Amino acid sequence: MPGTLEKLQTLNSLLRTMMAVLVFAAIGAVSWLGYQTYHAADQELLRAQQELDAKEAALADTRQQLAARDAEIFEHQQTIADQIAQIVDLNEDIRQKQAEIARLDTALRLHKMERRLARITVLDVVEDEESGKVVSTIGFVELNEMDEPIGEPRRFELEGQMVYVDYLVVKFEDKYVEQADLQRGTSICLFNRIFGEFQTPRDGFTLDEPGQRPGVYERGSVMSEFEAKIWRDFWQIANDPKRAAEMGIRALHGDAVSIKVQKGKTYRITVRAAGGPEIQVDDQGLRS
Repeated sequence: MPGTLEKLQTLNSLLRTMMAVLVFAAIGAVSWLGYQTYHAADQELLRAQQELDAKEAALADTRQQLAARDAEIFEHQQTIADQIAQIVDLNEDIRQKQAEIARLDTALRLHKMERRLARITVLDVVEDEESGKVVSTIGFVELNEMDEPIGEPRRFELEGQMVYVDYLVVKFEDKYVEQADLQRGTSICLFNRIFGEFQTPRDGFTLDEPGQRPGVYERGSVMSEFEAKIWRDFWQIANDPKRAAEMGIRALHGDAVSIKVQKGKTYRITVRAAGGPEIQVDDQGLRS
């Protein structure tokens, strides 16, 4: 019996030891499982925080890039606005320059514009064999603004082959010519006399009577009171610079054109807007 009791005690002690081991093992397992669970949650939280930090950093970088692009866009818009302003200024400058070019072109055209005043047709040139005296027979006719004859041609026999036509001319300030002023936009002329080289002007033939209505106004045109006053007071104005300036007159004086004529040729007397009469061969008259 004593042996059996000892065996039972030994078995009981072994069982208690095994139970204790099992309990401690269970406690250890539970503790390890709890630690793992807690540690896993902490890792997950850390990972989530790291992802959040990464996203916030990416967002901050994106915002910085957007701010840089906004600044760049603003700079471009400012540059475009400046360029548009420059284009507007350039267009205005071009418009002004084009207007000035057009004005100068018009002024140049007006200065060069010719108006026919009269036509001389040489009917005959005869030289006396004994005396050597030359007589030129010419036809003279004034022309209107349409280049049409005013009245019938007048026939003159002049001594010599050099033919002179003297006249009175009124030249206005250039600004009136450039502006195509209705009254002062072109020089105005009044023919006085025609004569040959072997005649004195006093012995020449009268074309338009001084102080009378010039032949150029006979048809298709009306003399204004302004022009009538000029012709009526021509020499008084010529000797009164202040009065001439008040009327916009640059110069008024007597003058003459001349040319050595040839039988069968036609010559024209023209005037430019800002100048005085000129005489030259009439090519159109030759062709006709």
